[in-house]
Amino acid sequence: MRTFKLIVAYEGTSYHGWQIQPGLSTIQGIMQTQLARILGHPVKVYGAGRTDAGVHAEGQVAHFRTSKAMEGKVLGRALNAGLPRDIVIRHIEEVSPAFHAQFDAKGKEYRYYLFNHPVMSPFYRRYSLFVPIPLDLDRMREALSHLIGTHDFYSLSVASEDKENTVRTITRAELIQEGDLLTIILEGNGFLHKMVRRIVGTMLEVGKEKMPIDAIPDILKTRDKRLSGGSVPPNGLFLVSVRY
Repeated sequence: MRTFKLIVAYEGTSYHGWQIQPGLSTIQGIMQTQLARILGHPVKVYGAGRTDAGVHAEGQVAHFRTSKAMEGKVLGRALNAGLPRDIVIRHIEEVSPAFHAQFDAKGKEYRYYLFNHPVMSPFYRRYSLFVPIPLDLDRMREALSHLIGTHDFYSLSVASEDKENTVRTITRAELIQEGDLLTIILEGNGFLHKMVRRIVGTMLEVGKEKMPIDAIPDILKTRDKRLSGGSVPPNGLFLVSVRY
C-alpha cells in the first residue's frame, strides 16, 4: 500500500467540522467520497486534528493509503477538480508507509482573529469575531505570557474530568495588531477540545478589564472552569500549520 500526505485548506463555515458524522456534511466525509470515486475503492482519510464546526484551516495535514498506481500530482488535480470550492488540496506527496498525520504530529499553530472597531467590516465578518469596544492590548499580551510552558489546561478547555491527559506545552502565545484586526497566535505540542477558543474568551475578559492579568496562573492551578472566560465562536479560528 502507498501512503499519501496532503496539506488541506478549507473554509469551514458550511461544514460540521472535520470528523465524519452520519447525515452531516464534514471535510473528512467529502474528501473520502471524492477519493473513493477517483481510486475506485473505499478510502479512509486521517487528519492531524479534528477541527470543530465552523472552524477553518490553512494547513490541515491528512493522509490516506491506496494500492492504485496513480501519481501524486494527478491525484491532487483530480481531487481539486471534484472537491467543493471551499476545500482545496494545497500539496500532495507520497511518503513513508509508516507516516501518520495525527500520531506523528509534534506541534500545531492556531490563529484566532478579532475585528476590534465600533463598526464591523463586511470583509472580515465570516472570519473574525466582532469586538466593538476598546481592549487593553498590553494587558492581554501580559496575560498570554502566563500560558507559555507546560501546564494543565483542563480549566481552559471542555475536556471531561479525568477522561484524558490535559497537560500541554505552549511554546508561543502572542497578540499582533494590524489596524483593526487583532490576531492571537498560539503554538504548542497539542490542544484540547475548544482550548484555543476558551483561551481567547479569557483574554477578552482581561482586555475588557473584567479579569486581572494574574488570574491565569490561578485558573490553571485550580482546574476550575468557572473562573475562565467563555468559549468564543468558531468562525475566527484557523488551524494554520502542523509541525512534524
